[in-house]
Amino acid sequence: MGSQPGEADWELVVGYDLIAHLVPAGHPRAAYRPADAAWLPPEAYQAITEKAGRVGLEDLLVIPAVAWPAGLRRCLYSPQCVAGIGERGVGLWVQAPPVPGVRIQVPFGEIAAIEQHCHGSRGVVVVRGRTSNLLVRHDADGQAAVDAWTRRLRLRAAPAPEPVPPPRGREPSGGDDGGALLLAPDDAIVCAEWRSRAGRGACRVSVTSHELVVVQSPRDLLTWRRTTCTLYVARGSIEGAVVRPKTILLRTAGTDVRIALQSRAIAAAVSDWLRWMIGDHGYLGSAGSPLAGGPGGGKCQ
Repeated sequence: MGSQPGEADWELVVGYDLIAHLVPAGHPRAAYRPADAAWLPPEAYQAITEKAGRVGLEDLLVIPAVAWPAGLRRCLYSPQCVAGIGERGVGLWVQAPPVPGVRIQVPFGEIAAIEQHCHGSRGVVVVRGRTSNLLVRHDADGQAAVDAWTRRLRLRAAPAPEPVPPPRGREPSGGDDGGALLLAPDDAIVCAEWRSRAGRGACRVSVTSHELVVVQSPRDLLTWRRTTCTLYVARGSIEGAVVRPKTILLRTAGTDVRIALQSRAIAAAVSDWLRWMIGDHGYLGSAGSPLAGGPGGGKCQ
C-alpha cells in the first residue's frame, strides 16, 4: 500500500507534445457531480444504467481528462470518464477509442476493497473487484466531489453496521481524524496508530461499525512529499485472514488483498481484531498458509 496504481487499459502513455491536443488549455480540471443529465457526455448515462442499474444524479461523478508526467517528455493520459453507482454495482464510462462506453463494472458483492491515493495535486480512486479493477484518476481540485462520491460507494458496499471489537490497551478510540471515517453518526470505532520518529511516515488502522480502514502516509524519499493512501474494506466482505509481522493477508469478496504495515504493534492489534470479527474458522493466524490467489487478486502495499 502506497505505490501509485499502474495505467489502466484505456489510458495511454504519450509524448509531451501531444498533451496540448488531448487536454487543451482551459480544459476543466475539477471532477464534479452533475446537476442534471445534460451535464454528462452523450450516451454516458444510458450506458451506465444498462450495466449497473438505475443511477441517481447524486451517484454520478464526472472526471475530466488528465495528463500526468510519466518520465522524460512523456505523460500518462487518462480520458474523460463518468463513474456511476447503480442498483447492482458501480460502473465506469470512458470516452476512449475505439468506441466510448462502459469499460468496467463491479457488482457490490464483488468489491474487495476501495483505495484512495493522494499525492500532491494528483489523486486516484481504485475499486478492486474479483475479476477487474475500476480506476479513476483525478486532479486535486475536485477532491471534495471525489470524496463525497467515494463515501456513497462505501455505504453501498458496507450497508449493515456491526459491533466493533474492544480496544487494546491505551490505543485511541477515535482520535483526531477518526470521526471522518465513520459512515453514520452513531458508528463506533477503535484505532491503532504508529508514527516514524524520523518523520518518514505514519500508519493508522481502524475498525468501524462498517469497515476495516488502513491509512498510510509515507514520504517520497526523493521529493520528501507526503503521500496519503487509504484502504477501505467492508467488514461483511472479509472471508479470511493471515496476519504476519508487518503484513496482513485478507481474503475479501473472493479476492486476496495484501496490506504491508510499518509496525508490529499495529499488526498485533489487527490480529486480535480480525480474530474477534471473523472467528477461528476464517482467521489463520501468523502460522497459516498463504491464501489462495484469485483472478482479481490485488496487492495494496
